[in-house]
Amino acid sequence: MQRKVLGICLAIALLEGFAGLGIEIYAIRISATYIGSSIAITGVILAMVLIAIAVGYWYGGRLSNGITTPRQALLKAGHVLSLSAISHAIACVIQLPLLAAMTMSTSSPIIAAMGVGLLFGVGLAFGSTAIPLITQFLTLKYPNSTGVDAGKNAGTMVAITTVGSVLGSTLTPILLLPYIGLMSSLALFIVALSSSAYLCTKLAVQLYPDDYASQLTPKQNYLLAVSAIIITGGFIFLSKVDTGYQTATGAWFIKQIIYEDKLAVTITDKPGQSTSSCWIYLTKQNCHWYGKITVAAIEQTAPQSLIFLGGAGMGTPSEVAHHNPKMALTVVDIDKDLPDIIEAHFLKAPIASNIEFIGDDARGYLTRNAQARYDFMLIDAFQGRYVAGNLYTLQALRQFQQNSKYIMANMIGKTLKDHGYTQTILKNWHEVFGDSAYIITRNDSNNLQNIMLCNFACPDSQKLSQVKFFNEDQPVHTDDLPRLDRYYYRSIESL
Repeated sequence: MQRKVLGICLAIALLEGFAGLGIEIYAIRISATYIGSSIAITGVILAMVLIAIAVGYWYGGRLSNGITTPRQALLKAGHVLSLSAISHAIACVIQLPLLAAMTMSTSSPIIAAMGVGLLFGVGLAFGSTAIPLITQFLTLKYPNSTGVDAGKNAGTMVAITTVGSVLGSTLTPILLLPYIGLMSSLALFIVALSSSAYLCTKLAVQLYPDDYASQLTPKQNYLLAVSAIIITGGFIFLSKVDTGYQTATGAWFIKQIIYEDKLAVTITDKPGQSTSSCWIYLTKQNCHWYGKITVAAIEQTAPQSLIFLGGAGMGTPSEVAHHNPKMALTVVDIDKDLPDIIEAHFLKAPIASNIEFIGDDARGYLTRNAQARYDFMLIDAFQGRYVAGNLYTLQALRQFQQNSKYIMANMIGKTLKDHGYTQTILKNWHEVFGDSAYIITRNDSNNLQNIMLCNFACPDSQKLSQVKFFNEDQPVHTDDLPRLDRYYYRSIESL
């Protein structure tokens, strides 16, 4: 009997840890379309999560002091677990309106990230409160005289809930989000928390059916747990939020449009803010001006081997591949699941046979293949509206200089001398390529726009050193990645 009871308690702890961290991964993913996804944002949300866990453990210990019967401990544990389930359900319902409001009221993604952490931290604190309570139950039911040690109970419970947290934080991005989707994953986590509350309450009723010393009743716990599932189910059924096609590393949003009287499709990881690729089905061409400039540059240099760092919708490489079947193209993108989405929902056709897709970090791949040589390189890797900063450090650009003769880069910035984010990238480009550094801007607007960089005189370009908005006093950017992150946040504040 003791082993069976202990097994149920460990299952409850495992479910609590799994659901708690899984929901935090969900929160980070769905909020990324509003506040972005960066080391700083993730770090702040995780910090709030750890604070919530600490508060829950502390408060659970305080509650345990006043509990004198095993049934009381179990019912209280079931109660806080049901509160955790319903808190997370309510948080998921109000998260999107809250994120939209925070985006409008503050320009700081750090503050918004703190808001997200606090919102979901409430439910996580309730969940972790259950662990000391279940430990108290085990200690009261099996006192030290029977050979069961309170310290051993506490260590076992914390260890198992940590294992559950590890499962939640790893299986969620690797398996759940890509294969069952964002909303189904959310439902699974809420059901897991509600199930743990049910198990706790049911165990109390079965072991102590005639003990009514506790002020809590099983019906309260059951009602809260069921309400959490109903709220979550209603949210999923009624909300029409497009969460995109989920993969292990991101989410992609597909939209059909009409471009110059032709059916086209766009793909993006930041709906309403940027478009990664645009593809015209009839002509098999991309419909972005920067893509057209890239194609013109490829025709000018007549390369035989090309590498694209960043895939997105693969509009530009697909156009080049379709119209130049003898060219060998390599596309490197960190999202390994991207080809399946591209073929099924974007191109609606197989990727061209002369395109080799490599699911890997672009810089890591070229570092491991330092001897690889390509006639032409396009750097087109983005995180929302901003470039992957590790591809624009001095070390990275000098390495790419060895990998390819002709190099182009697509970035989004502002033609302002005091825009740190833009000037950091421009200064690094000029530092590496010097008099061979060229730039293409579409207009003189101070708004965010695509800017193309070349290490040769590409079409419609001018020397970078001769453009009036180039700030030669801007510090260069080495491998101190947080520096570019700092410019990223500063640029958001100026939008």
